[in-house]
Amino acid sequence: MLYKNTLIKIKKSLGRFLSLFLIVLVGVGFFAGIQESVPDITSSFSKYMESRKLMDYQIVSTLGLTAEDVNALQTLKAVSSVTPSYSLDVLEQGNALRIQSIEETVNTLKLVQGRLPESNTECAADSKHYKIGDKITITSDEGDKLSNTEFTVVGTVKTPLFLSEDYGSTTVGDGKLFSFLYVKKDNFNLDAYTHINIRAAGTDNLNAFSKKHEDIMTELQTEIEKLKPERENARYQEIYEKANNKIEEKTKDFEKEKAKGESKLADAKKKLDKNALKLSDGKEELAKKEAGLEDTITSQNAAFKDAKKKIADGWNQIDSALKKYGITKAELNAKITELNTALETLKSRQSLLSKDSPEYKQLDAQIQEYSASYKGLLTLEESIKSLTARESELNQGIAAFNSQIASAREQIKDGRKELSKNEKKLKDGYDKYNKNLKEFQTKISDAQKKLAEAKDKLSDIEKAKWTILDRNNVINGYSDLKSAATTIRLIAAIIPLFFILIVILMTSNTMARMITEERGELGTLTSLGFHDNSIVATYLLYVLSATVLGSTCGFFIGCTIIPKIIYTCFPYILPPLILQFDVISFLTILAVAVLLMTTVTVIFCHQELKARPAALLRPVPPKKGQTILLEKIGFVWKHLSFTWKVTMRNIFRYKSRVFMTIIGISGCTALLLTGFGIKDSINGVAEKQFQDIFRYNNMVVLKNDTKSSNDLSALLKKEGISNPLFIKQTSVTCESKEKELDAYLIVPEKEEAFKTYYNIRNYKTGNTVKLNNTGVIISEKIAAVYNLKKGDILRIKDSDNNSYSLPVSDIAENHIKNYVYISKGLYTKLFQQPLTYNMIVSNYQGDAAVYAQNLLDSKVAVNVTFTEDILSRAVKENSSLNSVVLLLVFVSCLLVVIVLYNLTSINISERKREIATLKVLGFYDMETNEYIYREALLLTIISIAAGLLLGIGLHRFVMGVIEREEFVYFKSVKGLSFLWTFLITMAFSLIMQITTYFNLKKIDMIESLKSVE
Repeated sequence: MLYKNTLIKIKKSLGRFLSLFLIVLVGVGFFAGIQESVPDITSSFSKYMESRKLMDYQIVSTLGLTAEDVNALQTLKAVSSVTPSYSLDVLEQGNALRIQSIEETVNTLKLVQGRLPESNTECAADSKHYKIGDKITITSDEGDKLSNTEFTVVGTVKTPLFLSEDYGSTTVGDGKLFSFLYVKKDNFNLDAYTHINIRAAGTDNLNAFSKKHEDIMTELQTEIEKLKPERENARYQEIYEKANNKIEEKTKDFEKEKAKGESKLADAKKKLDKNALKLSDGKEELAKKEAGLEDTITSQNAAFKDAKKKIADGWNQIDSALKKYGITKAELNAKITELNTALETLKSRQSLLSKDSPEYKQLDAQIQEYSASYKGLLTLEESIKSLTARESELNQGIAAFNSQIASAREQIKDGRKELSKNEKKLKDGYDKYNKNLKEFQTKISDAQKKLAEAKDKLSDIEKAKWTILDRNNVINGYSDLKSAATTIRLIAAIIPLFFILIVILMTSNTMARMITEERGELGTLTSLGFHDNSIVATYLLYVLSATVLGSTCGFFIGCTIIPKIIYTCFPYILPPLILQFDVISFLTILAVAVLLMTTVTVIFCHQELKARPAALLRPVPPKKGQTILLEKIGFVWKHLSFTWKVTMRNIFRYKSRVFMTIIGISGCTALLLTGFGIKDSINGVAEKQFQDIFRYNNMVVLKNDTKSSNDLSALLKKEGISNPLFIKQTSVTCESKEKELDAYLIVPEKEEAFKTYYNIRNYKTGNTVKLNNTGVIISEKIAAVYNLKKGDILRIKDSDNNSYSLPVSDIAENHIKNYVYISKGLYTKLFQQPLTYNMIVSNYQGDAAVYAQNLLDSKVAVNVTFTEDILSRAVKENSSLNSVVLLLVFVSCLLVVIVLYNLTSINISERKREIATLKVLGFYDMETNEYIYREALLLTIISIAAGLLLGIGLHRFVMGVIEREEFVYFKSVKGLSFLWTFLITMAFSLIMQITTYFNLKKIDMIESLKSVE
């Protein structure tokens, strides 16, 4: 019957039951949801990283890495796998890409679409920027570092190495990494590995953000750091020996080539000298021939002259003979013919005569005479012919001789030409020889100089330097995710407890009021003989049913919704969230809730049951009215109306009710203000740091340190930088016996320019602070951590573990990271080493991408960072925290509604007789409502005021807890946040009062005033 009565009671007071149920649901839901959010997020990400075999550490070296390094790392106890790999930053149509080799044992890819590459002309690309079938052509000059420069996208992938939407920086292009792609490993033609990926042993199924995982990483890093010097020295020796062997090899080649060259030159000289001798002999021979020819010509001409004289004499004799005959040479043949004819005629006539005849004898004498003349003419003709033949022969001889002489002269001329040509050739040969000799001597000199320089450079070879990178350094956004998770974890450790405290107070108040209201029922049950424990059990059934249902629903609803809300607000490329419902956590929460509600219910029940049944059956007598403090302030009390006086007396009379109202509303108000305050404290910090304190808009990291800005003034002037500030910025560790803190040491070259780009102000007074040679300026976080003040000593150590003591001259306002500012003079004095500068800060007003690309292409800079990009990342990082804050505000609003409803319901339930009495006395509905509203409004305003004061303290406490070593958040809450908190609380209070209006109208004055007796 008792339990049945409890069920009826639940049905009749469903509003109160639901109020209790909802308070528990909201409290447990928010507590469990936000508590489980970080474990869910980190567990999901850890499982994703485990499935992708994400590296734990990555080793890079200034001299590359070798198989020996891999073997040495594999011997470490804390190592699970060691995978050497390649990566290269290149340009594709002006966009910076990172080409990486596909690995099967580490940093494996998640295939989104398509397949992985099977040939060296295929690649898997970023699913964000590429699609299957795209052609990617590498436009930057990579020499022989890659086998191919054109790739076809056959698959799109995601990789755990790129967590943030911002892929990070690079040393090519405009300094911003645009995308990535993966190719087969044998596409790379490199002498050494670019990096080695290491996975730790013993991390399987371990949360990557857990303390145990951190301890394993610390152990592994310690082992790597122990191995580091040995491998650095080994790599140095390898490079040194390789370089030395190469120099020796080059020296041998040089000597060989030198001997070969000298031999060639000697042979060439010998040949030239031989040819010169031949040329000289040729000239001598030609001169002899020419002289012999002239002698021959002289002697032959003399012979020709004699022959010509003899012929001339012969012709003279012939001419004399012809003259004797009285004829000319032309008439000789006719005269011979004539004489022959005459002789024939005479002989014919003689033959006709007798020999003895005188005519015969006369003719015979005439014939004899003619015959003698005829024979003489024939002889003369023969002489002419002979002489003519001789003269013709002589002329032919002279012509032939002249032809031979001309030919000889031509030969001599040709010989001269040939000699001249050979002489020119010989001269050209000697010139070429001399030129080659000079070139050879120059090359020998240059080679000797280069060999000497190479030998000198052996001592200049820098030792290999390993850089040990963890996930925070390799994966852009990993540290931000970890930081955000840590902040949420810290918030989850504080705020939900405040929620639970309010829930406990409200539920306790609800049960206490309920038990007090039902005194009559308790008396009746006691009178009927029911045991106290049985009666208590009925109330336990009531409260525990609401508690168990609220806790169960709240736990599963909170653990389902809140982690998803927070997870979706992280601005990162994350895997799907895996929800975990921690049974132990659920049972713990349920046990605590049940224990608390049981304790409260048992205490209040037994407190009431101590009275006799007769006393329980009578209503609790009204509290005796007493003079309140306000009545003693006459000038105030006299000016109050009757209704206001009643209100004041009621407030002071029912102190417990007022106290619970103030606690409930002020607690919710404090939570609201804290939520808004966290947002105010976090937002704007980056803008304050990088716009107000740091006033430069870009920072250039130099490839090599420089001693003076003059070394790069021409380049910077060309880029339009008129007032650059060169600084030395190095990482240092602030230390004490108890704690270490990372910081940056900054040394400016020019103090006037330093004032332009660094607005250094005292963190308390806001007055500008100047650098001096008496001490350093430290940021406020360093001062807070080590409790330092002006004049104290800060101890730091550099990357080589050298320790220094720095006097503190002032403390500067700073919000992100930690800085130590020191003047040039003080740096030189304290550090006792030459001052060089490794960074440049300036304000550039042109095209940032072009500026960055020009500096990177010049090989002067390795990185260019713009303030705008830093602010953009900061805004993204804050978005997740802002979402948690909004969630906090929303749940606080929900709690405000439930608490106000609960308090209002209890208030009306307790005061039914009072309200009914007012109605009987003739109060109109509006007057009755005002009677209640006035009290509620006043308590609400008092509660809000108390809540705002409490919220200021809670906000400061929360910010103190979540503030990390590298941040200093704003401590103040904006006025608008106070206003919104006030308006939200007042709005919900008014909504509850409107609801109350309808509930008050339903009160039946007759039923309410019936005597319980």
